[in-house]
Amino acid sequence: MDQNEQFEAARQSEADYHQQFYEDNEIFEEGTWMAEPGPVVMEMLERLLLHKDELQVLDLGCGVGRNTIPVAERLKGTLSRVKGVDLLDDAVEMLRNNAKEFGVEHLVEAEAADVENYPIPEDAYDFIIACSCLEHTSSKEAVEQELDTMKAGTKMGGIHCITMSTDVEEFDRDTGDSTPGLIELNQKSEEALAMLDRKYEDWKVLIKNTDAQSIEEVKDERNIDFRCNLITYVAQKIQ
Repeated sequence: MDQNEQFEAARQSEADYHQQFYEDNEIFEEGTWMAEPGPVVMEMLERLLLHKDELQVLDLGCGVGRNTIPVAERLKGTLSRVKGVDLLDDAVEMLRNNAKEFGVEHLVEAEAADVENYPIPEDAYDFIIACSCLEHTSSKEAVEQELDTMKAGTKMGGIHCITMSTDVEEFDRDTGDSTPGLIELNQKSEEALAMLDRKYEDWKVLIKNTDAQSIEEVKDERNIDFRCNLITYVAQKIQ
């Protein structure tokens, strides 16, 4: 299998998994990985609100709104806007429905698009969220290009909140076999962190850590533990 075939196989596998997961589980359902928003996302939102009353927010790889909806709820009563972008058409439609259910449809805009090729206007956003998103691109070069686009699209004082799965492996709970994770871009933690440090050398890095993570999944009709080192990287534009 060549590199392009491997990418397409990983892209289809990830799409199938997320499609089924969103069909089987409600947003904020206890016991799932979308039971609550990312704590660091909400922490950085509060940091921004110390200095601004209204925010323009972009949530890349938003899914059905795990982060989008709570951010929009916090921004109720303002002229803020929260835009969610995801590859899956069904996820985007579910996000729109969730925004209506939680009473934030007037703040939320949802768009189906491949994040890797998504255009971001310059100086458009105060807060860009890219949680479990950048590992679903085609190459390291694509990640670097996307980070450049994100940086150019951020207002002075704006914040990027990034989480990225690295060193991904899949442990088959039935057979006991462990194999490299079938994900579009499976980087080593050290490589990914070095890239992020290089890209954000002119920004203020607020958070940089790596934590081992294991999530039970049913993927490609297998019962697996999705194991990875999860990078959390948060940086603020200061010049």
